[in-house]
Amino acid sequence: MKIPLPSIADQQQFINEQATRQAIATLEENLKAPKLPPQDEIDENQYSRAHLLREGEGWEQPHPDIVCAYFRHFQKHFPQFNSDNSLAALLGTHGHRVREFKQGKKMSYGIWRKFLVITGRAPQEVLKVLARMN
Repeated sequence: MKIPLPSIADQQQFINEQATRQAIATLEENLKAPKLPPQDEIDENQYSRAHLLREGEGWEQPHPDIVCAYFRHFQKHFPQFNSDNSLAALLGTHGHRVREFKQGKKMSYGIWRKFLVITGRAPQEVLKVLARMN
């Protein structure tokens, strides 16, 4: 008995297509996320807004006051992330790093951007595929 199997390239393409469809569904669901009141702990007008920019557009490290206010605001609304360790796990880092970010230590653009996307403060970036090279 012979069972025909798709080639590895065909299998990879199928997986890619399924992942892309799932990503599209997630983006559509993201548009339905509930709107929460903005943080009111600090006056953001007293700070640069460069922390909201993309990396190639002049992004700057967020001020520690912004980091703390944004993190506390998020944790207030999502108690499952009310510890530095649980927030860190969501962001793909470690609890001690979250504590360092709050103290003004350098934060990677990727971690901050992920937080901004999760909180709806920045759009999720979708990259254009120029070619399939597999």
